[in-house]
Amino acid sequence: MPIGIGVVKYVLYRPEELSAEQWQIYAALRDARRDYDNPFFDPDFARLVGEVRSDTRIGFASDGDGVFAVWPMHVRPGNWARPVGSPFSDWNGPILGDNVELSFQEILAGFDLSGFTTGGLLPRPGVPSPGMRRIGSHVTDLSAGFERYLAEQQRRWPKHFKKISRVYRNIERDFSEMRHDRDDRTDTVFQRLIELKRAQYVRTGRHDVLKAPWVNALFDRLRHFEGARLRARLMTLYLDGVPAACDFDLQSDTVLHSWITVYDPQFKAYSPGQMLMHESLQNLSENGIRIFDSGPGHDHYKRTYANLQVPIDVGVIPGTTANLSPSRVAGRAWQLGEQVMPNRARHLMARVRRRMDQIAAVETTLSGRASGVLSAISHRPD
Repeated sequence: MPIGIGVVKYVLYRPEELSAEQWQIYAALRDARRDYDNPFFDPDFARLVGEVRSDTRIGFASDGDGVFAVWPMHVRPGNWARPVGSPFSDWNGPILGDNVELSFQEILAGFDLSGFTTGGLLPRPGVPSPGMRRIGSHVTDLSAGFERYLAEQQRRWPKHFKKISRVYRNIERDFSEMRHDRDDRTDTVFQRLIELKRAQYVRTGRHDVLKAPWVNALFDRLRHFEGARLRARLMTLYLDGVPAACDFDLQSDTVLHSWITVYDPQFKAYSPGQMLMHESLQNLSENGIRIFDSGPGHDHYKRTYANLQVPIDVGVIPGTTANLSPSRVAGRAWQLGEQVMPNRARHLMARVRRRMDQIAAVETTLSGRASGVLSAISHRPD
């Protein structure tokens, strides 16, 4: 139990039900610990998501000493929870005060929730929670300055940075201008980012998470929002005035999180995604950003720019009570099947399950989920 006296109280609120004082408590709890200096833990992020998704809830847990945990989430059918802004909330979980000894599972039970699915839980020290798997997020620490950072990365990855030098020479040969914009406000460029990303989903057979109306509404709000500690940023690499690569990011005081990244295939020979990252890191270091978080996965290009691996947990935190809804029973049976099937079939089932989970996270209507499932069936999982 947390240090304190009195009965522990758990309440789930709709964002519009919170008072100004409760928003201040939320912000103070977030500001109290450096662990939460991340745009996804900003109260304004939860508030903006709440404006476009009616299933948004913000849980307050308190005892005699006051609020010790705030947990923004989406509560779906069957009292199943997902991170606020899911599937775009790359870091998530409860915002905890000091000396909280309750497990994540116990806090979920306090809110009468049957479980929580996440792809990016901020872990506690020690072993992962039951049902979770620990992976690494690629992080670039620029606190020593870009020149010292770059020298160390060149020492670690000499072949990669020789390649980057060669690409720079090729760009100088083939284009009259390469330009980097760290805060691109051009509407047409943002729309081009969305078009290219959606086209990428078509090519790879992945579910198009950008077509849901609430996603477009959220991005529009974020693009025009600048809070005390939260803002969105579009970074663009131009070759002769044409956007070759774009990265739509979320930023806190000192942390920039890479969010939606894409490049124009016509410039593939010039490694535009890596050139954008290289240019962006130098620019960010010069403008006070200490941490660039590019997230987990895609090791082949992220690892050469990361100098830290930060632990992050993915998976399902099961509830303490049984959920006998048909979807949960079927989901549990599918996971059990993964454990007993031959290796190849097991990996295929795991990919299908992740695809279905993404559909369930982003599609808030029955028609949207049905369309996503039909599309997943007709495309081979990658």
